[in-house]
Amino acid sequence: MSRLNYQPISDKRSHKRKNLISIGIANPIQIITTCAIILLIRILYSLDARNFYDTSNDISTIYYFLLTSECRTPYVDPFSTAAFKLFNPGKLTYENCANDIPLIQSVYLNQARKYVLHMNMSAMAGISNVSNTNIENIHCCYREIRRPVGVVTNEDRYIISPCVNFPQDFMVPQHIDFMITECYLNNNKTSLIQKDAFSFVQQKNNTNNNDNAPKSNSTFGRRKPNILLLGIDSVSRINIRRTMPQTFKYMQMNNWFELQGYNKIADNTFPNLMALLSSYNLSTAEDKCRAETVGGLNRPECNFIWNKFKENGYKTAYAEDSIGLSTFNYGRKGFLQQPTDYYIRPMLLAISSKMAKKRLRGGVTCIGRKHQAEYIYDFALQFANSITTEPFFGLFWTNSFSHEYFDLPLTMDVKILEYLKHMKSNGILDSSIVIFFSDHGMRWGPLLQLNSGFFEERLPMMFISIPAWFQYEYPEFVKSLKLNRYRLTSPYDIYATMGHVIELGNPQKQFLYANDTIKGLSIFREIPENRTCYDAEIPEHWCACSPYETISSSDSTARSIVFMVIDEINRYLFGKNISDKCSQLFLDKLKEVQSKIYNPPNQTTYRLTFDAKPKRASFQATAIYYKISNTIKTVVEDISRLDSYVPTSGCLKLKEARKYCICKDKDGIK
Repeated sequence: MSRLNYQPISDKRSHKRKNLISIGIANPIQIITTCAIILLIRILYSLDARNFYDTSNDISTIYYFLLTSECRTPYVDPFSTAAFKLFNPGKLTYENCANDIPLIQSVYLNQARKYVLHMNMSAMAGISNVSNTNIENIHCCYREIRRPVGVVTNEDRYIISPCVNFPQDFMVPQHIDFMITECYLNNNKTSLIQKDAFSFVQQKNNTNNNDNAPKSNSTFGRRKPNILLLGIDSVSRINIRRTMPQTFKYMQMNNWFELQGYNKIADNTFPNLMALLSSYNLSTAEDKCRAETVGGLNRPECNFIWNKFKENGYKTAYAEDSIGLSTFNYGRKGFLQQPTDYYIRPMLLAISSKMAKKRLRGGVTCIGRKHQAEYIYDFALQFANSITTEPFFGLFWTNSFSHEYFDLPLTMDVKILEYLKHMKSNGILDSSIVIFFSDHGMRWGPLLQLNSGFFEERLPMMFISIPAWFQYEYPEFVKSLKLNRYRLTSPYDIYATMGHVIELGNPQKQFLYANDTIKGLSIFREIPENRTCYDAEIPEHWCACSPYETISSSDSTARSIVFMVIDEINRYLFGKNISDKCSQLFLDKLKEVQSKIYNPPNQTTYRLTFDAKPKRASFQATAIYYKISNTIKTVVEDISRLDSYVPTSGCLKLKEARKYCICKDKDGIK
């Protein structure tokens, strides 16, 4: 549905405050008076917040994540009593996937730009003593993993070679990107000692580059920064403070910039990442990219930012850990041609099939000797360390330890910290803009039952490390970024920022202005203080700016509206031709009703939390109620499912409709 076309009505106090600030200040008495008035206004804002939120638990009445003339996002205490009751930090710590010593090590020779496989002879000798076997009888071999050559209509395919023996300090051929190694007690491969897997970022010709693109790491006398995106699925800016405190503290101590007003623009991973990577909202992405058809994501119209970087002389990489939940493969067809110069999916497919899996105490899965996510972060370090002659862009995305359970990031805190420290010691942070971010917070589960649940879901983490040389060369960018930490921002703005970086490297290309699809604003330019969710292209249901007040769930208008919302969901299921599989929904309980404080004439925006029959599925919807016509406007695909839909939607493959589908009994509701 189309977005309602109106600008939110501003609080009159905010206009008064702007007028006060604009007055010329001529003497100390005026300075003191003006400061006192501004302080009083901030106190009034804080007192005003008590009318908007139930503050008995974890939402502060005094502080705000974001406080502008058009956006008030109250501060959420990550360590409130209610939140901490959900955690048991002592039981969730990092566990090694393997307790044995690695028999094979991959060593990168910087000068030769080659990888060597080194056998740990002392470890092998230890195994020989235990097994009473001569060390000469231990043999190791490798199986090359590669993506099929030519047309690939199914991204779940890979090729793996027979096992080839290799000697000590074997130099890996440059055509090999991934391999599985196996070590045996004898040469007939009947007694396996250890199996491992390795990736190699080999030097490649960037055949897809524009011939006229600059090939060096500086252009027109100006150095080009690398761009690294390190993403973790489903981590809010609130929850990272609970579950990854060491990583958070490290970023604070090393002057990473946090965007406190960063707000998601849609429900799940795909639309939020597409906004960041292409500037498209969901409907435009579906139209331009056709991700559910083979080759759709490779269409030029798809507008991926990595293609723009490639055209401008950058090496590119994309890696994601969980092959079953992969952003571009779950319910979609993936890539007909691999999307970037370096692409790890063939390796992950192979090791998921050929290596042992183990589920650790907290719920994290190991593949072989590593956590799934470690393959991604090792690949990121390899990429950043080995690409030295060209600038690079890389997206490294993990969801294996964060997607299902809100507390599992605790198990990876020390490991993520270790990788960030490696990035610093290896000089990667000195040459690269590094963005450590998420797509959204948790979308279901106990965190959403807290008073702060609305904000947990909508405020993903967003931290940015800027190299010292870049800050020195572009001080006006740093000045804007410091301001924009406290302005409303969205994934569209990160896309615009990356486009801005491309412009710096090649000022002859006006990237931001030539492309009329861009919705965002570069965070290296000042974002307006009075920006609204409407301005930022954030739909009302996902907007964390607007103050609401709680009203009685027995309110007759509210009850009428919730019935209309459920009717919209049922019509949606019917329109998708799945009502034969999915049950019709009925109201079970209207749990909470909130009404937006400031509304245009003759309409009111409501936020409703309700359970529906069958199976007491829990939903949260935003609906605009038109008083004169007694009708509503709601976007069904924006309605949140607050409990997990997985147990009740197994009969349905249609991804976007699963959260509204309660499978009929004949299809086996659990």
